[in-house]
Amino acid sequence: MYSNTHEVEVTNQNVAQVGTKRTKNLGPLINMSNLELLTTRQVAALLGVTFQTVKNYIYKGRLTAYKTPGGHYRIRRDDIIKLGFQEDGPSRKEMEENYNKLHQAYINSLGAITHALDARDGIVPGHSRIVTNYVALLTKVMGISREEQQSFKLGALLHDIGKIFISERILSKPGKLTDQEYYLIRQHPEMGEKILIGVEFLKNIKPLIRHHHERFDGKGYPDGLSGEEIPLGARIISVAEAFDCISRECTFQGARSLAEATDEIERHAGTQFDPEIVRIFLEDVVSKLDDGDMYQSEGTYPFREGKGTEKL
Repeated sequence: MYSNTHEVEVTNQNVAQVGTKRTKNLGPLINMSNLELLTTRQVAALLGVTFQTVKNYIYKGRLTAYKTPGGHYRIRRDDIIKLGFQEDGPSRKEMEENYNKLHQAYINSLGAITHALDARDGIVPGHSRIVTNYVALLTKVMGISREEQQSFKLGALLHDIGKIFISERILSKPGKLTDQEYYLIRQHPEMGEKILIGVEFLKNIKPLIRHHHERFDGKGYPDGLSGEEIPLGARIISVAEAFDCISRECTFQGARSLAEATDEIERHAGTQFDPEIVRIFLEDVVSKLDDGDMYQSEGTYPFREGKGTEKL
């Protein structure tokens, strides 16, 4: 496979209480992993009220604040929804609109982070967004549920977030990496997973970030998973990421033609990549490309059926 020593692993080395009775400890009462918990300021944005109004709701017993193991206070989204049905609360439609705005603000912030991260990397700018676009198309043609599509796209957007801890000197090094440098690069999936610890709405994408460099034959990292042991989203991201890196010029290789990139991916189906995902990707996504449509600059969308980027 092409010699990308940086990351696309293709060689063998290569509320004190708030309102007293209104605050509960999360630990013994509820399972945090099964709840969507928001801070009081996030609740204020969701309800379209002031931060003080939320505090008043807690004092008066209309909302219950839960204390996390870290000593912070959170409010269950289910409790907020119930509040929204009261006469003097926001309508359900208003709550949904506010929640969508809050959610999109999170996504936009994450997108800005990955944009800055890509600028430090040896891969051309826009890599994370481009991989996200490939994943969006691939999950649609695979008939994956809308909820999973959203998770997989977020996983694609953040798949390299762990590289924030790696020196730019290593990320942009044009030559072969030393053993120590390569070891550090291989840590980025685990680092990325750790970054997301405690971010409740991203809990489903942590396995995708951790395992996007596993190989179908079990020779990947960090855990040496193989076949369907690897999460589906991680297998999808792996193919999309490799194709983008092969087909565009970066510090450690020149750009390949569409035919060369296609051959390279196909050649490693069943070893590095899930062969069925490769088949669908090449037949239903890459078939919409030609050399004139290949990414030439950040933000372009290389498909004949319209331009732009996929909105999360």
